[in-house]
Amino acid sequence: MKELKALVQQFHRNIDEYKSGGYDEENTKIDYIDRFFAFLGWDVNNNQGYSEDYREVVREDKVIIKGRPKSPDYSFRIGKERLFFVEAKKPSVNIYDDIKPAFQVRRYGYSAGLPISILTDFEEFAIYDTTIPPKENDKASTARIFYCKYDEYENNWDFLFNTISKDAVLKGKFKQFTKKGKKKKGTQSVDKELLKMIENWREMLAKNIALRNMNIDIYQLNEAVQKIIDRIIFLRMAEDRNTERYATLAEIIKNDTIYHHLARYFNSANKKYNSGLFKPIQWLDNLSIDDKVFKTIIADLYYPNPYEFSVIPIEILGHIYEQFLGKTIRLTKGHRAVIEEKPEVRKAGGVYYTPKYIVDYIVQNTVGRKLGVRTQDSGDSTSASRPLPPASVAKLKILDPACGSGSFLVGAYKYLLEYHLKYWTQSRNKKKGLKEGHLYLIGKDSYRLTTKTKRSILLNNIYGVDIDTQAVEVTKLSLLLTMMEGEIAEAGTELFFKGRKEALLPDLSANIKCGNSLIASDFYTGKDLELFDSGEMKNINAFDWDVEFKEIMDEGGFDAVIGNPPYVEHKKLRNFSNYFATKYLSYAGTADLYIYFIEKGIKVLKKRGYMSFVISNKFMKTEYGKKIRTFLNDKTILEVIDFTKYHIFDALVSSCILLVENIQPTDKHYIRFSDIDKKIKSYGLTNFINKYGLKVKQSSLKPNYWIFKDQNLLNIKEKMETNTIKINEIDGINIYRGITTGFNPAFIINDDIKKMIISKDNDSNLIIHPLIQGRNIKRWVINKSNNYIINTNYDLNIPADYPIIFQYLQKYAEKLKIRSDQGRNWWNLRACKYYHEFEREEKIVWGLTSDRWAFAYDNEKYYLPSNGYLLTSKTFNIKYLLGVINSNLMKFYFSFIGIMTAGGAYTLKHGTIKQLPIKTIDFSNKAEKAQHDKMVTLVEQMQEAQKAVHDTAGKSESEIKFAKQRCDLLDKQIDALVYELYDLTEEEIKIVEGK
Repeated sequence: MKELKALVQQFHRNIDEYKSGGYDEENTKIDYIDRFFAFLGWDVNNNQGYSEDYREVVREDKVIIKGRPKSPDYSFRIGKERLFFVEAKKPSVNIYDDIKPAFQVRRYGYSAGLPISILTDFEEFAIYDTTIPPKENDKASTARIFYCKYDEYENNWDFLFNTISKDAVLKGKFKQFTKKGKKKKGTQSVDKELLKMIENWREMLAKNIALRNMNIDIYQLNEAVQKIIDRIIFLRMAEDRNTERYATLAEIIKNDTIYHHLARYFNSANKKYNSGLFKPIQWLDNLSIDDKVFKTIIADLYYPNPYEFSVIPIEILGHIYEQFLGKTIRLTKGHRAVIEEKPEVRKAGGVYYTPKYIVDYIVQNTVGRKLGVRTQDSGDSTSASRPLPPASVAKLKILDPACGSGSFLVGAYKYLLEYHLKYWTQSRNKKKGLKEGHLYLIGKDSYRLTTKTKRSILLNNIYGVDIDTQAVEVTKLSLLLTMMEGEIAEAGTELFFKGRKEALLPDLSANIKCGNSLIASDFYTGKDLELFDSGEMKNINAFDWDVEFKEIMDEGGFDAVIGNPPYVEHKKLRNFSNYFATKYLSYAGTADLYIYFIEKGIKVLKKRGYMSFVISNKFMKTEYGKKIRTFLNDKTILEVIDFTKYHIFDALVSSCILLVENIQPTDKHYIRFSDIDKKIKSYGLTNFINKYGLKVKQSSLKPNYWIFKDQNLLNIKEKMETNTIKINEIDGINIYRGITTGFNPAFIINDDIKKMIISKDNDSNLIIHPLIQGRNIKRWVINKSNNYIINTNYDLNIPADYPIIFQYLQKYAEKLKIRSDQGRNWWNLRACKYYHEFEREEKIVWGLTSDRWAFAYDNEKYYLPSNGYLLTSKTFNIKYLLGVINSNLMKFYFSFIGIMTAGGAYTLKHGTIKQLPIKTIDFSNKAEKAQHDKMVTLVEQMQEAQKAVHDTAGKSESEIKFAKQRCDLLDKQIDALVYELYDLTEEEIKIVEGK
């Protein structure tokens, strides 16, 4: 490349002068670094004229405080997504060996959660892996993944162009390059490391406050710890935004009685910000807390820690807090503080943060529609309307009724900020925006919204509710920090400090409220209030929408309702069942909590408003979802995005995005449906939907279950339902769930324990039965299990008739008593009316969840635990039924009525399996009888072939190979026979098999 070669030669001619120290950093950037990245395709000087928020290369003007640079020199972006930082130095700096600049650039990149960052003085060029936490004394070479000198640029140009050029980013090569290091030893994301640090603060504070303040209760303790941490984080980040003097907190810890000085600082901050965050609370200010706690906490916030707070995104802080809120502080009897997971989090297996791209999509398709921003053509009335002026936008009310750490509200707020910035910076509005104080100038033709405007947007538009007081405080903190983003530039202007009539920050107490979104104070109607102490009332936390948001509800409700409502099982809701039954049309005894949030979300929604949640997709097909499906069919469903095949959370739950407009649908309205799979990785969510989205007529949705399928697929389903009978309608066929023992460790034993018991009392063998778990059930056959169940039913006198078993169970007696019903003998297995069904000569068995469509034949009289099912028949040949059920065609039918877990595992509940349509046989018809007999024969052959595959002892590799081939051939023959039974054509078979 001629231009690069000429630039390198120019540098070489003057290198002695440059390295003497007189040639400064700014000239290095202008003369060489800017031009170098322009060669890589980056619009370094914003020649395209993009707004400040969308320019490709953001130059950070360094603010020097006590000799400390506050920002990296360049931020490279596509859209608003940061990709990497570049830190520039003058040529006299030794990049190869000097540890300080290396630590600096790694600290920036690590804090911002970026995969790589670059350090260069043009003479030298180094790329660092910034997923590895930096340490002050690391060598300059630590985490360095590429290095070259200026005279090596030409030889390395292909590598550089294919990794960090704009073209490489757009073609996905940059992402491929940065992904290679994700699983390297020593890498750890900044959010996880910051979470460890903040959790350590919580533990130190909680234990010390509990120790030094014996009168504090559990609620005050949780509040104190949360508020102190929130205040310190806010003030530290304010330092990096130049609204607080840098290192103020660091200076405070040089004093004795640190908390006394901090309390005074908090009170002065309250006068300055007046946001409610620093509102004086006398008991909080009067706490006794040891100095050593604050010395540790505040020291963690300054150099040489690995974190640079000026570049940490609010989304990362939200992710940290989402995890932080999953735990709570408990006081022991001795008034000692203990940190533990909240019960609902423990049950769910952790906290699952909503990915940013989901938040952005939901905001765009709700808030964006209300703003008149053109969205995807989903048939709604406002997708192409004219954008609203700010005066009209100010009237819009956006709600998250279960706001958690505030990620959706932060997303909505940022979207509104961008909208207003774009509006005011348009040429016809620019002068007016400057004149009225909506904008201020930060550079050549670059503007930002003033704090006053950002403040009014936050107060006018953003609302949230959460039952957790800590979550409410975190949401407020996240929103306030979002408002302060980018304040460094304005903080240096007279506009920011002088002539300010209002406080810097708004008080959000009227916007973000604590309460139970689903339960109003009428919960207590007709109840004796003496039965509810203050602790119970705090847990219920009744919330009256018409009181708390009176003006909004009087105006018809909110314009947009968004969020990720909690996934709480119906078992946890038993205390509120009667209330939900009388107050919610969608009530079902087994409904999870998110069902009621859907109904409530629409009830607080203004007519023609939009609601969009990311929720479990089970409601579309389960029995408990029938009422909410009926409720939603009276609203205009704009879009359903199903994530069964694609993990958006680490949890097993399958999720979907539901988008609804609060108006009656027309007969001709179509729903946009997308079944997201792994292709999203290359297409992105919006592009995937544009390419693969399907339109389904809303009037075609039935209350029994929602089906979003192409008409050709629906035709095959209807054909399968013709001249067939559902399993639950066949006389003599029954489906049973496995046994719930009440206490598995006692009643489920292994082979060694069985032998021990029988060696002492052979008669015990009569009530010890073989047991298989779901994992033992394969397609067609059962893998032998080493487990047994002791069946101590109510008809037996266990202590007298089976003394050895009674002695064995006694060691579990205390635990069993805790779990036993009142008046129940602790040694009795839980009652079950169908024990005899497990001991039938033959049955079909399967597991509740399976990664394969897998049903097996059992003639060994196996028992099953609660995660297994069995089917018995007095009329149909079990092997004929097994052949039909195990077929590819029945798996195809399941896709219409069944539920998959995240990642594509089958949920094979009896309520679903009983809906499978079975082709009956007229035995007087020779052709049909022949088909039946052929199926039985093929299944028997398959069982033998499968046994040969699973029993590999003494078999050669070739024997196993041929056994597998035989199984594959028999599978195809069984599938072909089932297609024949259901009279499918060749074209229909191709559709079923996805060909």
